[in-house]
Amino acid sequence: MTTPEKSRRQQEEEALERGEAYQDVEGRRTEDPGAGAANADSEAERNAEQLRRGEVGPGAPAQ
Repeated sequence: MTTPEKSRRQQEEEALERGEAYQDVEGRRTEDPGAGAANADSEAERNAEQLRRGEVGPGAPAQ
């Protein structure tokens, strides 16, 4: 028998797999497509700004 917590977590993971929920790299989750797109846009803007400043992430070769 599963615990309610595990069941809730499993339901959230299944919603992500089905595309009914959205999660960004920072772990923010939402079921609103507009909020999911806004989170993705802000993440993309942040990444672009870091690249303009010459910052690289883990595993990326410095040039």
